[in-house]
Amino acid sequence: MARSTADQKPSTPRVATMVAGLLLAVLAAVGIWWFWPKSTRVPQTVALAKSLLDHGGKPDNQAIRQLVMSVDRMPRDDLFQLWRAVGEEWRRLRQEAIDRYFTAPAAEKPQLLDEEIERLKALRELMIALNPQADPDDPPRMPREGGRGRRGRGNDPNAKPPDEAARKAEADRRAVVERYEEALAAHAKSRRIVLPTFR
Repeated sequence: MARSTADQKPSTPRVATMVAGLLLAVLAAVGIWWFWPKSTRVPQTVALAKSLLDHGGKPDNQAIRQLVMSVDRMPRDDLFQLWRAVGEEWRRLRQEAIDRYFTAPAAEKPQLLDEEIERLKALRELMIALNPQADPDDPPRMPREGGRGRRGRGNDPNAKPPDEAARKAEADRRAVVERYEEALAAHAKSRRIVLPTFR
């Protein structure tokens, strides 16, 4: 027995209910995707950047490409977090290198300076890779202390003025860093190596 045409077509209210249900499912999926916490690439990117600094020298092109791809997809807040972490790691490694240099026997000092030169080369590549607007022909920005940016400490109205002991300790630290940088520059010059430049 043949069905009537009315039996073959779903009723209009049923079609409307199905379309509305489908539309709600799509909207729910979009809402979940939009509001779901995004996984951040900062920890993995920081780990990669730290390994590049630890190894020094010209970083592997594949690692740099991976870094650039991660940075290109990062939101601005994640980029600041990444720059801060890389800056802290750089300052930590730099301080360790300075401490090692001034406590090492004279015979080991040239090797320590060679390692620092290699680390500076890696830092230059790294800072270019971490800045999407960087021009590889221009000197990259050196990581700044404490994430202060250009404003410096002088603009904080709540900052307490450093006491005399803190000022003396900071002056002593700067003098040691200056002596280290002079030794590094002299060593690079004796080996005819041009040190990477930074802003």
